[in-house]
Amino acid sequence: MKKLGYVICILVFAQCQNIKPETVSIPEYPDFEELLEKQIELLGAISVQKEVMLDGQHETQVIEMDSSKWANELFFLKEINPNQPRYIGAFNKIENIPNQKLILKDGEKGVLKMVSFSQEGSEYLKIGATFHEAKDVYTHHRDFKVYFKDGKINSFLIDGYQKMMFKDTIQFTIKVTAN
Repeated sequence: MKKLGYVICILVFAQCQNIKPETVSIPEYPDFEELLEKQIELLGAISVQKEVMLDGQHETQVIEMDSSKWANELFFLKEINPNQPRYIGAFNKIENIPNQKLILKDGEKGVLKMVSFSQEGSEYLKIGATFHEAKDVYTHHRDFKVYFKDGKINSFLIDGYQKMMFKDTIQFTIKVTAN
């Protein structure tokens, strides 16, 4: 009976050894959540011009920003962050220094379809992303462009549409430029 116990232990141990890989390869994607925190600090209290266009209606205003307003305005960086657990290994990476592009692989599920970025050293020059969510009752699409100057966000543009079942498509554009 003891021999049977030893054999079972050895078999279980041998099987466990096969499960654990010797190395784990985790793709290196940029962390835009970390970038968000850094930008909130760097941008501080400045004024910006915000232009919003919603289905042909246009509005422009100058807004005095602070850290809480920046956190709200730049929240999209969390949405387009490819460095999330659900996206590990989900992107094809195309590198053409200083430009890099991450494209969601065929068969992968995710609303973040593409991320592109340019860097000089550790500083970003620009970021682009495409977010597309298609459900049974609605489709939501946004294209993002973020531009940097001296390591800080200088402007960003969000262009998209939303289509609800049995309703017209709503087009929108948001453009924010630092003064």
